[in-house]
Amino acid sequence: MANIGATTAFYKVETSLTRANNEVSKSMERLATGKQNANAGDRSSYVAMADTFRLDFVGTKAGIKGASVVMGYLETGMRVLDSASALLARLQELAVLGANDTNTTADHEAINLEAEAIADEFNRLMTTSTYKGRDVFNDTANSLYVSMGGRDQEMTFGVGRIDYSTLYLGTAQTVGAATSTSDGPNKDAEFNLAHLPSDAVVIKEMGKAASTAIDGSSDGLSASKTFIITSQDADADGTDMEAADQSNYNATDEAAYDLASSTGVSIYRGNNSDDTAIDISNDAGTNELQVGDVIVVDTTAVAAGDISSELTFKEVNSSSTRFLAGHEYEIVSLGDSDGVVDTTSTNFDDATAIARAVSGIANGDTLVVGQKFTVDADASVAELAHLNAMTENMTFRMSSDTLTKDIEAMQALLNTARVQAGSQYGALESAVNYTTDLTAQYELGYNTVNDVNFSMETAHLAKNQILQQAATAMLAQANSGQQGLLQLIS
Repeated sequence: MANIGATTAFYKVETSLTRANNEVSKSMERLATGKQNANAGDRSSYVAMADTFRLDFVGTKAGIKGASVVMGYLETGMRVLDSASALLARLQELAVLGANDTNTTADHEAINLEAEAIADEFNRLMTTSTYKGRDVFNDTANSLYVSMGGRDQEMTFGVGRIDYSTLYLGTAQTVGAATSTSDGPNKDAEFNLAHLPSDAVVIKEMGKAASTAIDGSSDGLSASKTFIITSQDADADGTDMEAADQSNYNATDEAAYDLASSTGVSIYRGNNSDDTAIDISNDAGTNELQVGDVIVVDTTAVAAGDISSELTFKEVNSSSTRFLAGHEYEIVSLGDSDGVVDTTSTNFDDATAIARAVSGIANGDTLVVGQKFTVDADASVAELAHLNAMTENMTFRMSSDTLTKDIEAMQALLNTARVQAGSQYGALESAVNYTTDLTAQYELGYNTVNDVNFSMETAHLAKNQILQQAATAMLAQANSGQQGLLQLIS
């Protein structure tokens, strides 16, 4: 049919030209953005894959940065431990220098003071060392977490806090007189060291209780102290004080009731080998108060007048001359004691108090000068209380290697912490290497599905540009076909 309207060729060529224009536009967009999925309609599944890869590789990159910070923390911890070990080495020198009977009192005082300064610096180092404002040491080793890039890629780290309380008390103790006849070095000075270098050779009246008896009704019981009942009176009806019936108690003359009703007071049987407190509050008389019972007062003092005059007490030694659990001592003199041990009775003389708090000394044994003993590490409250409330003027000295043993024990703990930090550092190094390789794979995968292939896309662009130009030319030809109709009317 001959007409002057658009021909079939026009529409076909127009469609081809539109398609070529679209392809050229898409190719130019991909090349301009560098993405093979630049157009909204391009391979949506590839876009999803690319986004997943992107999450993975940015996560692992961040994990590597986080691990680098953790490695800095561990490196700091190891440097702190190195410095602490150097301080212990100097303290060991002073401990050996102090264990020498040729030292004068002035020599001992100088050595002790330097040892305390070293110990104070050790304590400062172990308590104030931080990394980025955070404590280097943690209550529990390996209790901190670092993510290595998501997908459960977590690691634990952390250097455990070191307990050095057997070496450094943390609360200054005043050095008392060595014996009743000799003040000894550094008397009345305050030390945080549990044992001084001079303790290895200086004779002390260890565990000696205060000589003045305490009347609970007029003196009261001081806070944070331990006391032992030294005597008790019978009550008005002649029976022992007990808690069978509190309704019969009169707070002015019933000491058991007074103690049981006091806030923050724990009572232990004098010969108990465990730390179970006894209950005298309402027990039908089975736990009557006895001479030798141990009274532990917490941070709330029992005021004068709050306990009747039926009881008298002596205060347990809590000074620098107290016996400590787990430490070795040597008997220098027996004083007024006959040294005979009698653990079968309610006797609480000095020899029996020693026997109850240590292993290897049996009932009927006789203690002798030069004998060494080690206080049980798990000695009970009552056993330690009686050991530190002696009254028969026995004298002692610590084992010559007590302080050095403490130092060696601390060094062992430092070594353990050093191994913790070093092994965690090595594990993180390995994890960083693995994560670096993993990051490369994630990024390669992301690039594969996201980045445009320039060589292929430029060839595709050139092809479609040729088609675009050819279609334009053909469209011109299709439009010129109607010009022949003019000849029919000429």
